[in-house]
Amino acid sequence: MANSTNVAKGTEYEQFVQAVYQAVINSEDVENITVQHNTKLTGKSGCEHQIDVYWEFRVAGQTYKTAIECKAFNETVSIGRVRDFYGVLVDVPGLSGIFATLVGYQSGAKRYADHYGITLKELRAPNETDWKGRVKTIVITYHVIVPEITKFTPQISKSFLDTLKPNEEIRIEAATTTHEKIIFGPPGSLSSYSLEDFRQLLPHGRENENGLTHQMLLPHHVYKAGGWELPIDGVDFTYDVNVEKETTTLDGAALAKAIIRDAVSGELKFIDKAGNVKSYSQASNSGE
Repeated sequence: MANSTNVAKGTEYEQFVQAVYQAVINSEDVENITVQHNTKLTGKSGCEHQIDVYWEFRVAGQTYKTAIECKAFNETVSIGRVRDFYGVLVDVPGLSGIFATLVGYQSGAKRYADHYGITLKELRAPNETDWKGRVKTIVITYHVIVPEITKFTPQISKSFLDTLKPNEEIRIEAATTTHEKIIFGPPGSLSSYSLEDFRQLLPHGRENENGLTHQMLLPHHVYKAGGWELPIDGVDFTYDVNVEKETTTLDGAALAKAIIRDAVSGELKFIDKAGNVKSYSQASNSGE
């Protein structure tokens, strides 16, 4: 015969079942009326019945009432436990029943429940066997490739240099942010570049490299700096490439909150900690 855990653990399991079914309810197209923990219903006999989790909802104008019996047993549930629960369902008009436990059900309990329309569920935190045939862990390794410009040299147009006097020197001091536009195309052109734009355009591989060079031709463009507009033919770059390898692991076990397995059909629902519900089909393999 199955042994129950202590009262505190039983209450904790009831609250766990309530939270899980609330997630299931939220994922289904029903008008939820109430989900209550530890409520009492009076039967036709006049007797009060303690209901672990009571769920009332409406579909297409029809109201449905469901009692969920929660047993945090460490062994399979016997027919006697299911038969006792059936007595409550018979006494309370219009009440359907779900039995939830940790381990599973004996064969007699399954036959009895199937005959009288009681749904048997194995509801608990997932274990390793639940992941058999399913992807449990996804490992993502990605390379963050970061070119870093170490030298930026505009190619001043020869036509402009020819206008300067012999030995004339122009000194320009300019400050810019990485996202500020500094190179502009001809009037009416939408072409413009910042240092960040150039950085993203630099060719690179997937390994760390230092002292790379690249020439970008930009005819008819101007370099605006320090109040000057200098015509250029292009830009020369010297740059390094830094590659950082990062790995992210998505662990299904860490994300999963609970599983609900139908003891008869084997249908499996995974509920994650965000309240998302996914259903799978599998053959029943609970203990007999």
